[in-house]
Amino acid sequence: MKRRQFGAAALISFFCSALVLNLLGFMTLAAVLPALISEWGLTSTEAGWLGGIYFAGYVVAVPILTALTDRIDPKRIYLGSALLAGVSSIGFAVAADGFWAALLLRFLAGAGLGGTYMPGLKALTDNLQKSAQSRGVTYYTGVFALGTAFSFLIGGEVAEQFGWRWTFATAGAGCFVGALIIIWVLPSRIPRDGTISIVTSFRAVLQNQSAMSYMISYFGYAWEVFAFRVWVVAFLFFSQMHNALGPEVLNATVWATIFALAGVAANMAFGELAIAFDRRRVLIFVSVISVLAGVSIGLLSDSTYGAVVSVCFVFAMLTSGRNAPTNAGLVNAVPEHLRGTAMAVHATIGYAGGIVGPLAAGIALDVAGGIENPRGWTAAFLAISAGAVISALALYCLNRRRD
Repeated sequence: MKRRQFGAAALISFFCSALVLNLLGFMTLAAVLPALISEWGLTSTEAGWLGGIYFAGYVVAVPILTALTDRIDPKRIYLGSALLAGVSSIGFAVAADGFWAALLLRFLAGAGLGGTYMPGLKALTDNLQKSAQSRGVTYYTGVFALGTAFSFLIGGEVAEQFGWRWTFATAGAGCFVGALIIIWVLPSRIPRDGTISIVTSFRAVLQNQSAMSYMISYFGYAWEVFAFRVWVVAFLFFSQMHNALGPEVLNATVWATIFALAGVAANMAFGELAIAFDRRRVLIFVSVISVLAGVSIGLLSDSTYGAVVSVCFVFAMLTSGRNAPTNAGLVNAVPEHLRGTAMAVHATIGYAGGIVGPLAAGIALDVAGGIENPRGWTAAFLAISAGAVISALALYCLNRRRD
């Protein structure tokens, strides 16, 4: 069969579309978390586990599957993982009836993302000319926030109309459609003979100080952004109730969608700034401002709803916007033959923050008074903001070269 040929813009667009579809289940749990807390009688710590376990599945799968893209066809890895993610989401819709079943199914769904997101990025960059790779990374990782936005929107709107189980069924269907796009656009690749052992590859990546600075910075990014996304709907529900607001205000899941969409624009803007200027300094500056915004949300937790939403909007842009330039920095910091291994380590270290962040916020909530207490939310946002502190320190202390 004749191989299909696509220009850089078309190929990036197809991969971005598949990514958005595979991310429909990414934050559906956060969108329906208040309902699950009520229906299943969850504590804030248990809810934090449900928010973070998805990233545990991701962290377990991604180092193996992404590293293997240097040695076997990424298309096979992508399609098998998309199938796992789709089946897990549909399984959640059908079988989840409490904390433990939900925990297992979200873990498996996260493992499915582990075989689609970074392996998809590796497959995309392998099929782009070097001149297009930085922008390919920027747009592919930047559109992650768009997938997050749709997962919030679908999670909220479908749940409101048909119940929360249908949100997960819809997300599962999205994974299958995304897989069909990849079947069509991504050529199969004959595995190359590996001349460097996996151990040697990992050692070379871990000894690359510039790459490690971006990996640890990514840990802080994931801590902050995923903790915010897991808890923002519950936080906005609290603020609405605290201010005695009725149905005339926008639904909390709609605001969460708007925040995620703002992250798309921020990713593109910060990505272009990082290309034009010193990437490291841009990321440090944005991280510091993000800390200030996150602390401000905590201090304003019992303030007016308008003030809370406004600062959350700014915070969402500052957190999400660091994704694309951080990933691009990692890609540029390693040689091509180590890129798959580097992405595996990057995603593993980074998304470990996605496990810790939501859980840390949940524990802070429980310790400081719970989800109905303003002091609880102050503590939660202080815990969330710690992620940006880690990001800034990693880039400042470990990477002094101009990038």
